Parts: sequence; C-alpha cells; structure tokens
Amino acid sequence: MKTFKKLLAAVLVLILALTPIMPAAAVSVVSDDPIIVMVNGELVEFYDQLPVIIDGRVLVPARDILEKLGFEAHWNALAQIIGGHAMIPLRAVAEALGGTAEWDSINRVAAITMPLPVDEEPVESGDILYYVLISGSFLEGIHNPVFSIFADDGIVNDFIFTSLLNIGQNNHFNNYGAAWFEYDVDNTTFTMHFHEDTAMYWHDGVPVTMYDLEFAYEMIAHPDTFSQRFGPANNTSNILGIEEFRADPSVGISGIRVFNNGRSIEFSYESIDPSIRISAVWATPMPRHHFEGIPMGDIENHPNSRYNPIGNGAFMLVDSTEYSAFLLANLDYWRGAPKLDGIDIQVVHPDLITLSLAAGDPIFFDIAQFSVINAWQIEYIPNTTAVMALDRRLDFMGFRHGFRDNLTEVITPNMDSYINCVYLRRALGYSRDNETVAESLFDGYRFPITTTIVPWHGDIMYTGIEGFSIFDLDKANAILDEAGYEWIAGEPFRRHNVTGEPFELVWLIANNIVENFEKVTFHQANWARVGLDVVLFENRLVSLPERTAILTQDWDDGVIHIYDATWLVGSNPNPNGLWGNFSHNSTRYTNPEFDAILANFDSAQAWDMDWLREQFFEFQRYVYEQAPWIPLTSGYLIWAVNDRVQNFSLDRDEYGPRVPGARGWHLWELRRQP
Repeated sequence: MKTFKKLLAAVLVLILALTPIMPAAAVSVVSDDPIIVMVNGELVEFYDQLPVIIDGRVLVPARDILEKLGFEAHWNALAQIIGGHAMIPLRAVAEALGGTAEWDSINRVAAITMPLPVDEEPVESGDILYYVLISGSFLEGIHNPVFSIFADDGIVNDFIFTSLLNIGQNNHFNNYGAAWFEYDVDNTTFTMHFHEDTAMYWHDGVPVTMYDLEFAYEMIAHPDTFSQRFGPANNTSNILGIEEFRADPSVGISGIRVFNNGRSIEFSYESIDPSIRISAVWATPMPRHHFEGIPMGDIENHPNSRYNPIGNGAFMLVDSTEYSAFLLANLDYWRGAPKLDGIDIQVVHPDLITLSLAAGDPIFFDIAQFSVINAWQIEYIPNTTAVMALDRRLDFMGFRHGFRDNLTEVITPNMDSYINCVYLRRALGYSRDNETVAESLFDGYRFPITTTIVPWHGDIMYTGIEGFSIFDLDKANAILDEAGYEWIAGEPFRRHNVTGEPFELVWLIANNIVENFEKVTFHQANWARVGLDVVLFENRLVSLPERTAILTQDWDDGVIHIYDATWLVGSNPNPNGLWGNFSHNSTRYTNPEFDAILANFDSAQAWDMDWLREQFFEFQRYVYEQAPWIPLTSGYLIWAVNDRVQNFSLDRDEYGPRVPGARGWHLWELRRQP
C-alpha cells in the first residue's frame, strides 16, 4: 500500500504543472517523431496517449509516469487535459520527487534519474502526523517569526518557535508559559523571569536565555530591517532608548536590561500601555548565536531564516519547499518530548480535494486545515471530525487617504484623491453585498460583521450599530445624490461632485482562492447599479506579496483608491497596532479627531477597564460614521481531524495557542491500529 506521503508528493507535482519547466521557447511543438521517456535507463511505455511538447514543456500522461515511479495517480486535478488524458510536466515530476531530468532535443529523449530505485518503498514511520493546509497560495518560507507575515507560514513557524509567555482562553497572559511576568505602573516597567524549574534549549542544544529575547527586539527595531512586529501592538516602539537605537544600533537599547544570569529581562517604557496586562508584549526569543556575524539587513532572507532555522518549539524543521515542510520532534522540548516522531505538512490546492471527492478517489490525512470554501466537503471524508473556532480575521475594504514617508514617518493626505469624500466611502460600503458572498462563496463559514472589532474580541465589540453589513442600494444611491454625484440620463456612471467630470475608482485586490474574478465582477456590477465605475488596478489581480509591497511602500503613487485586505488580529485589541501611523497601515488615514481617539488607548485612564471599554465603543462608532475603511467579514477556522488523532484540543487556558494545540502539540499522538 502506498503511503500518503507519496500521494502528497504527486499533489506537489501537479501543482507545479502551473509553472513553465523546460527551457525551450514558449510555443507548441508538433513533430512526427515520438518523444522517448527513460527512467533510470528504462523505457517508459505509454499506451493511450503519447508525450507531447507544449509551451516548452514535455508533458506526459500522469497515470503512466506516476505508476512507473511507484505512485498511485489519484490526484490529477491541475493537470492539462489532452485527448481525455491528464498530462503533467516531466521535469516537475522528477524534481518534486528528488530526481533530475534532462532533455535531448536532437534525439527527442527525456531522461529522468531518480536517487533510489523507483519501486523501492519508503520506510514507514509509525508516528508521523500528516498535516494538510488546504490553500490556494504557497509557503513564503520565512521561518523567522519576526518577519513572517502570511498565515500559512505562521502555522509552520508555530511548530518551530514558542513564546516564553502564555496566552489563555481570555486572550490574556497567564503564568503557564516558560516564564512568568510582573509589571510596575509607577515605574513603567514590565519584567519576565524564567520559572526556576524551567530549562529551555534551542534545537542545537544551546540554552535559551533572555539575551535571545533582547536580540529579537534588536532585530525588530533595527533600522536595516522591516518587521510588522515594530509598533504598539507588541509594545516594541515605546521602549526607552528605542529611537536612539534606530539612529545608531551600536548603542543598544537602553530600556532593555537582562539580569539574573540571563534568566530575567526588564523592559522600561516611556509610558506603560495598559494593554500590556493583556498580552501586548513580544515574548518570542530569537537565537542570537545562530545569526552571529550576519548583518541585520540580511537576516530576513538569509538561509538561517529560510532553510536552516533553529527554534525552541516542539518540532524542528528538516526540509521545506513552497508546498511542504517536514518537521521532526524536538526531544528536548521544555514541556516534554513530543509523542509524535514528526509532522509532514503539505499545502494542497482546494481543487484537488474537490475533484478527488468527485472521482471517488481516497483522501487521507491526520489533520487538515480547510479553507472556508471547501469546509462542506469534510462530511464526505470518512473517519474525520470537523472542529471549528472563531477566526481572528478581519476582512476589510481599505481606502487610500494619503502617502507615508517611511523614513520620516510623516503621513501626507492626498487632497486630490476621490476617496477623500466620506459620502463616497459610505456609499461604497452600503452597495457591497457581503452577505451574498459569505453565503454563496463561503457556505456561511464567513459572515458579515458590523464593526471593526471582530467577534473574537466579543467583550469589547460594540453591538449598537448595524455597520455596513446590510446591503442597501437605495441608501447608497441616496447618499450619492445628497453629495452631488450627478447621474445624467443615458450615461452609465455618475459624474464627480466637484469636477463634474466622469471618474473611475481603482481597486487593488490580490489573487487567491477567494479573491477571484467571479467575486470581483459581482461587486463591480453592484457598484455600477449605484453609478460608480470601479476598475481593477492594471486590470488584473495581483499576488499577495505584490499587494503588500505596493501598499506598504506606496508604489502606486496615489493611483489606487480602494484595496481589499485582511488582518489577523492579535490578542491585544489596542487599535493603535493596526490603524496607527505605521507602514503596514496602508489606509494612510489621519486627522486630529481620529488621532485623539487612538491616543486614549495609551493614556493613564485606560487602566480603568470600564472607561477603556467605552473608548473601544467610541472608536467603533467613529469608524462607522467616517468610514476610513469598511469592515466586511470575519469567519471560522475549520479543521478536519482524523479519528486516529488523540489530544487535539481547542482549550487554550493551559497551553494558550494561536491555533488549536500550538503550545500543546507535544501531546498529540496517533492511535495505534489493531
């Protein structure tokens, strides 16, 4: 019986079919001469369909080549269909499975060399857990939590790294972590101490000390790095001496003091943020010795961050690609050796699940994190149970209000932008049908939200406003009429209320499994029904990294008016971290009233929880009335858990994960089959 790892390798092969492989010109090649395929010197026989060359790639029948290599060809969703046969690129097959491929264009021979005999079965491991990320994107591969920003990479990194402090069910720090904490309001300090009986080691056996946590802060705040961890959300920007360090890193950060032989660390702040008592402190160390001698500006993309990370978590990264990560147990994990031998993580495109179910092909995994558009399929997968939890996600429609100089940190409003009009922003919100999209595209696993505070932070979510969750074209038209956006009979769109000329709004949106053209055209059609001409930036969907670069670096030069994005909110709800003056806040929104509201969250009065809750309500009322951005949807996280998996839990009180089991993964184990 073939192993699931083999099946997943085949999945990877087919995903790679989207990428040009052979270095020939990108044209179809037609020849009467057959293409010969050899595997380790043996001729591969093709029966119903012969190999072809299309767009510079040698395509071969998937079933014939995979069976020759010893794989079961169940996964064929992304292959190119020719003559009723699934065809995949030959070089992708070889390289995905650890081999090489050579093309002899004169003799039309494609030769694959595999490192092992193709009929040799891999050694079976009894305790390897197969974890599937069902996603339309890929792993960026930055295994450094200081710099990693994408959710899938975060899941992998949570296996590798662990915080010194724990976050419980109420999103507050507790003392179940490797360290305990105390804070002094009068002296504006926050101190962490390793528990006396705690011994924590890096994966290479070097002890973890508070000097490593100090190094993480140096990495976050260094002028040659860009980390979204720098800011009030983690209280990394208001430490005493932080600006002096950013001006001259050689002076160190005066507000950080490591003492007690590296077992304790004290942070001194210019003013202490009341949210610090919740979980607003960066507490994940980074191995100072592992990056010794590497310039700070090179660390993010250095092999020690991408391919050879050293963590302090329950598992060690052994190998990774854009679509996979293989981890082995860290036997010296501070909570105890994991019960599993390892975890094999694979990124699988949702279409593969869909078509495999339709074809009746077997599907196996231990744990799969499903996308919201595929969660309905879980009930058709035998021996699995669906587990759900509220997601931290805030999907929102952002507006570009100005520009930010990332060196001087000065925001300059773009007074010429169409989006400066609050009437226009509110009309865009009311004419966007989020409920239909949530139901039709996400099967109810996403839902419209009324406010910019998501249900994950339900105790401070204001329920006194309806927000823009109700689709109302009449209200949108009335708002535009009142604001003077004239709609002349016979013209497809309204004219601008100041210039009197036709105008268009440019929308930036990224391409992934949910931001697709069907959704885009649906919203564009509704906006057209209220007379608004909304066009895609450069008439295309951009990649996620491209969107991030355009927005954070202001590469659009004021061209973009609207963008769609998602925040994964942290346990600290202080809105300064997301909506304050930071490069990652791509709205570039500022005005005295809004800035004063944000300042309240860092004031001395914010230690009064009743007063602080009212400030959260006032913040949400302001966002609804002024619409600097429009909250759209939140949703659920969904896992399918195989019945043989034990100790998978959503309880965060003891281990405090960001996702289920993140601090309790060492307890996962597999039920032995009789």
